[in-house]
Amino acid sequence: MTLNYYLDKPKAEGDTAIYLFLRIGKQTIKIKTGQYINPRYWNTKPDKSGNHVKRNFTGCVEFNAWLDNRRSEMLKLYNRLTASGNISFEELKEALLSHHGEKEPERVVGFLEHLMDFIAVRSTELGKATLAKYRILYNHLDGFSRHQRYRLSFEAIDMRFFDLFRTYLIQEKRHTDNTLWKDFATLKTFMGWAQERGLHQNLAFKKFKTLQREAEMIYLTEPELMKLYHAELPVGGKLDRVRDVFCFGCFTGQRYSDIANLRRSDIRGDRWVLRSVKTDTTHNVPLNGFALAILSKYDGEERPLPVMSNQKTNDYLKELGVLLGIDDPVTITRKLGNARVAETQPKYTFLSTHTARRTFITLSLEKGMRPEVAMRISGHTNYATFKKYIKISEKVTENEMNDIWRLPAQMKVVS
Repeated sequence: MTLNYYLDKPKAEGDTAIYLFLRIGKQTIKIKTGQYINPRYWNTKPDKSGNHVKRNFTGCVEFNAWLDNRRSEMLKLYNRLTASGNISFEELKEALLSHHGEKEPERVVGFLEHLMDFIAVRSTELGKATLAKYRILYNHLDGFSRHQRYRLSFEAIDMRFFDLFRTYLIQEKRHTDNTLWKDFATLKTFMGWAQERGLHQNLAFKKFKTLQREAEMIYLTEPELMKLYHAELPVGGKLDRVRDVFCFGCFTGQRYSDIANLRRSDIRGDRWVLRSVKTDTTHNVPLNGFALAILSKYDGEERPLPVMSNQKTNDYLKELGVLLGIDDPVTITRKLGNARVAETQPKYTFLSTHTARRTFITLSLEKGMRPEVAMRISGHTNYATFKKYIKISEKVTENEMNDIWRLPAQMKVVS
C-alpha cells in the first residue's frame, strides 16, 4: 500500500486541488483534501524532509504540517480498518471517504472567490464604474499574490499585508497617493461586507490608513467655454456632437452617466427631473438658456442628446482642445510614495467628461452663486465631497479681496 499526494491539474496556471491517493496493488482510492495550491509552489517529489509545499510559499510550514497530519491520520485509519483482514476494497473505500462524516470534503472557498461572489451579489445594486473598481482590485490582489508569493485569506489581511500590498501598488503599478486611498477604501468595503456575513472576524483592516491628497482640478474658464460653445464645426459631425454634450454638462453640472441616461420624458419645461444613476436619488435640475438651446438642436432626433461612449468622448474632447487652441500649460503634481512627480502638459491633454461638472461648479461660484445653490443643482448632499470639485481661480481671489477690503471713497492710497 502507498499513500501519496498529487495535484488534480499539475500544469494549471492557477490554484488546483490537492488529492491524497491510496493505492493497493492496481486499485486506487482518491481522497479529496479540500486544499488548493498553485503548481509553481508544489514539489512533485517531496524534499528530504518530506515536504510537498516549497519554502517560497507563504505559510509553507503550516501547510506541510497539515498535509503530514492528514496523511498520518489516513494511514492510522487504514491500518485499523485492515487489521482483521476481513474488509473488501469497496468497504475500505467507503470508510475512508466517509471519515469524519464526509463523503467528499467540500472545497474551502478562497479569498478571491469570495471577492468575486461579492461582485456578483452587488452587481444589481452598483453602477458599472463602481463594479469596475472591484474587478480592478481583484486583478491587483491576484497579481500581488503571485508576485509576492503571498497566500491570501481573510486571516492574512493584516498590517504585514498592508505594507507589502501598498509597496507593490506603488512600485509595480505606479499608484499615486489618491489612487492608493481608493484601492484600500475599496478593499475595506469588501472586508466589512464579508465580516457582516460571518466570513471572518479579522478587524485589522480597519487600521489601514492612506493619505488622500487634494486633487488637481481642471476646468474651463468662461472664455474657453464660450469659445467651445460658439465654435463653428461641421454640423452633425463627431466633434459637433461631442461639443454639444460636453457643453450641456458645463451648463447643468451633472454627471456624464446621468446625461447619457437622459430621456425626453425627463424634461419638464425648463427643468430636468433627474434620477441619478450613481446615487439613485431624484432632484430637479433647472435648465438655463444655454442648456435648452442645446436640447432644441436635437428636437427631431430619437434621443435628447447624441451621447457617445465615455472613452470616445474623452478622445474627441482632446481633439477639440487642440483644434480650438485650449492649450495653456497645466502642471499636475502627484505623490508617488516619497517622490513628488510633476507633469506639465497642454490643457487639452487633461480634458475629460468630468471636466464639465467641475467647470459648472467653479464658474457658478465665480459668478456669485451661493455654494448651497450650486450643491442643490449638482446633486451634492455632502459639502466635503462638493468641495473637491471647487477650483478657486486667481480672479475670484482677487475680486473677493477687493470687495471685502475696498477703501472708502474719501480715503487715498498712501504711496
